[in-house]
Amino acid sequence: MLNKPVTIKDLAARLHLSVSTVSKALSDYPKIAVSTKQRVKKLAEELNYIPNRAAIYFKQRKSFTLGIIVPSLMDHFYTIALDGFEKVVASQGYHVIVGQSHESFTREVELMSVMQSSSIDGLLISISKETKEFQHVKNLELAGIPVVYFARKPVIACHSVVSDVYQATIDAVSLFVARGHRRIAYLNGPTSWSTSKGRFLGYRDGLLRNSIPFDPSLVEETNFNASETQAAVRKLLLQDHPPTAILCFKDYIMLDVIKCLRQQFPEKIHSIDLIGFGALPFFDYVNHPPLGSIQEQPYVIGEKAAKMLLDLIKYPDKERTAQQLSLPCSLKLFE
Repeated sequence: MLNKPVTIKDLAARLHLSVSTVSKALSDYPKIAVSTKQRVKKLAEELNYIPNRAAIYFKQRKSFTLGIIVPSLMDHFYTIALDGFEKVVASQGYHVIVGQSHESFTREVELMSVMQSSSIDGLLISISKETKEFQHVKNLELAGIPVVYFARKPVIACHSVVSDVYQATIDAVSLFVARGHRRIAYLNGPTSWSTSKGRFLGYRDGLLRNSIPFDPSLVEETNFNASETQAAVRKLLLQDHPPTAILCFKDYIMLDVIKCLRQQFPEKIHSIDLIGFGALPFFDYVNHPPLGSIQEQPYVIGEKAAKMLLDLIKYPDKERTAQQLSLPCSLKLFE
């Protein structure tokens, strides 16, 4: 037969104290004597007392649980960002429910519903590639649950922490030009993301700053599907004047570009310079890496997003405009 869990009433009876005094001692209430706190906590530890989180939630109107939704934890950016996020919120007594949308809008909506049913106090989200409308997020906010976007955010007013990709993208284009390239292509991500807009503007302005006219035929969009990326590469390289350098929205897209070059354009594999976004660490260990990648700060993004979300939770009635934080990036070379 299973033993019943120890309650505050059990502790109070053993110590000949009131339930209120035991509860306050466990919460480090300042007016409770240090010796009493020590007695209570010692017995609680001996009896393996576990606080009733439901009761705490009822009293404080908080579950001390946060949600985070990411496209995929296979992407090291999100794994590192999650690490930074958890470090900050754990120090404030919060637990985290993690969900992966796998780039599915339907899955994202389902995860949000489950998390709301679990009484989360706040949500951190990086939207899926399919997400183009945000009523499910607005419904969460209308229910009093604050939301912070990170890495990927919609082109609407919202609380967010992202990378400042604009200047780094200009730097990447300038590097291509310094290496003698004039036909520079760009593989962009979904245009519904502000991140895609920022990188595109950096690409375009990088060309113009280097006195190279913008050519729309050198820009293609991909939704991270390998076959779609390879179709875009073929379209670019079969032009009468194909590009000699390609800027890729993400390193994982750049990997699909490299695969396409090896399989379908092997004569160009060593003549086309590539730069991506993300600075995947394994590029430091391969024999023929791409030229470089734009390095973001995922861990710091996770930390900053956590602090922003906790502030929204702590001060729910504070009037504020949408907080938008952008962290600088740097260009990392692999050669």
